[in-house]
Amino acid sequence: MNDRAVLERARAVGLHTQWRDATGKTHRVSSDSLRSLLRVLGEDGVTSKGSALPALVTGEVDQSVRIAPGAPVASLTFEITFEDGKTLTGSASRSETGDLILPAISRSGYHTLSIGRQHTTLAICPRACPTFADIVGGARAWGTSLQTYSLHMKGDGGIGTFGAVAELAKHLAKEGADAVAISPAHAMFAANPAQYSPYSPSSRLFLNALLADPTCIFSRTTLQTALRKHRIAEESLRSLETAPLIDWPKAAHLRMQLLRGLFDDHIRDEPNAGFRAFVAEGGKPLQHHAIFEALHAQESQKGPRGWAWTAWPTALQRADSPEVARFAGTRQADVDFHLFLQWLARTSLQKSQATAREAGMKVGLIADLAVGSDPAGSQTWSSPDQFLIGASIGAPPDALSPPGQDWGLTTFSPQGLRRHGYQTFIGTLRSAMVHGGGVRIDHVMGLERLWVIPQGHPSSEGAYLTYPKQDLMRLVALEAQRHGAVVIGEDLGTVAPSFRRDARRHGIMGMNVLMFERQNTGRFRAPTAWPKTSVSMSGTHDLPTLIGWWSGRDMEWRAELDQFGPGVTLSDAQEDRARSRTQIWDALVKAECAEGDAPPSTPQGGARFAEAALMFVAKSPSPIAIFPYEDLLGLEEQPNLPGTTSGHPNWQQRYPTDRLSPQGRQDMKRRLDAIRAGRNT
Repeated sequence: MNDRAVLERARAVGLHTQWRDATGKTHRVSSDSLRSLLRVLGEDGVTSKGSALPALVTGEVDQSVRIAPGAPVASLTFEITFEDGKTLTGSASRSETGDLILPAISRSGYHTLSIGRQHTTLAICPRACPTFADIVGGARAWGTSLQTYSLHMKGDGGIGTFGAVAELAKHLAKEGADAVAISPAHAMFAANPAQYSPYSPSSRLFLNALLADPTCIFSRTTLQTALRKHRIAEESLRSLETAPLIDWPKAAHLRMQLLRGLFDDHIRDEPNAGFRAFVAEGGKPLQHHAIFEALHAQESQKGPRGWAWTAWPTALQRADSPEVARFAGTRQADVDFHLFLQWLARTSLQKSQATAREAGMKVGLIADLAVGSDPAGSQTWSSPDQFLIGASIGAPPDALSPPGQDWGLTTFSPQGLRRHGYQTFIGTLRSAMVHGGGVRIDHVMGLERLWVIPQGHPSSEGAYLTYPKQDLMRLVALEAQRHGAVVIGEDLGTVAPSFRRDARRHGIMGMNVLMFERQNTGRFRAPTAWPKTSVSMSGTHDLPTLIGWWSGRDMEWRAELDQFGPGVTLSDAQEDRARSRTQIWDALVKAECAEGDAPPSTPQGGARFAEAALMFVAKSPSPIAIFPYEDLLGLEEQPNLPGTTSGHPNWQQRYPTDRLSPQGRQDMKRRLDAIRAGRNT
């Protein structure tokens, strides 16, 4: 194709041929980049002949349904078979543009639409997701967000589990909390525990087996017997449990050794009814994930090329190939072990949610849905046609990151999703909502567009790719309704006003984060002025803790890792922080959350600031306020320092146990009292 044809084809498939940066300057995407992305999308200029009906059509309850047919439709007579087996027949009308118009349908769900010999799934969706107001009533609720792996529980061997989440939920429910938002629990790579960032998963369809709590199935006595039988030294486990940082490779090795022993001794030869039912329900996607894990373990032993399935022997690169089936047959025990791991993880997660609800939490657990997955992972291997194989996602150049950002992740292909009836997207939503409660969608703007970068190109040579926002938001609402889940969208950064309007209409709440609630003058907004349609938060996993921000601990890290921009020194950053401290203290005093002069910029002064800031956020009109567990504990270190994969212990820190001492409990009580006072204002 010549350059003009490339531009036309790119626009036709949703690629933006130009973009505007934060200063308002317009940049054009090169023809070379567009050609590369068209190849990734499978749209190099050859248009395939589609059927008359799309693979899935969305509509809203009590609204007429519009269908753009891919080919002429001779008959307008339709039949709808509802999920309960009942049918409805009628005649569609045709719009001036040739679209088919179905009458309004009052039943939500996945129905079957037939027109002539054509059939499709008709997803009739509620207008909006359940909201926090629906679930907590008129109360102004609160909850916490935490890193699951950082929690402690006796015998955990150095990695926190869903069982520890359940124990904490019981404690916080007594204090009045209604929600616990957990870090992403997606499946990682069992054969590569050194890859542990929860935002770089192998699959968003399944769970991280290292977070499974074996006590949800097995007794303590059984676990002790397994430790002795399989020669796992309890001294090694205790050493890992008491370390301030997680040694992922060592802790994962011992955890997997224990779990394999439990499987071999109790499940392998005599699988129980619960396990068999889980495997049957999981079907082909679950089988594929388990086979991938076994294959990945085999291939990764051959060297670095084995880590990515795209470098495996061609016969093993397709989940449905005869060679893969033969492998699974010869390694059935290994495949069954990974099925067992998923059953154990699912069971312990659901038990945690049940525990939270039984303890009195109205919402319970809120899962975190990462924006993408590792292109070398099981989900892309299982469904490559539905992913952007050969491209990654990130962000264009801006003031904070002049070269742009490449997150090393891939995500759904819009064309692939449409062709396959949004199967993988729906499956991903169901996995995130399986326990009920709620879900936080990372970088929710990805429902509308994402910055995609062709493989081998710098981030600056990427382009925005449009996604079918209306279909995706409708499906989010449908799955949220079916699971009774609330939905939060991480909408920090540059967001089009129209996107936020659409998100609000569909019941997807945004996020109000204390440090970003500032006016153009730099002054902090009063909490009463914060939007009611967003969740209020004192911070996130990517931001400094309250005490860390006040003391400037984050700036010390950035100086050590040379993360300040050109010409910016630590002294410059400290001067700017001092101004911000003055501005936020003024806001705290005006909101009657603090009084007197600002405390010193030390961790001790930060403790006083943190109590006032927690009350400040709690005073917002949002139906729920969520506070990082780090802030409840009064910690100075943040879980993740963006912009680095080494130097800072990202995703490795465990919560210190000394915070549960009598003095630590008293300090935490003051912070909880501040939250309750703010919520009851």
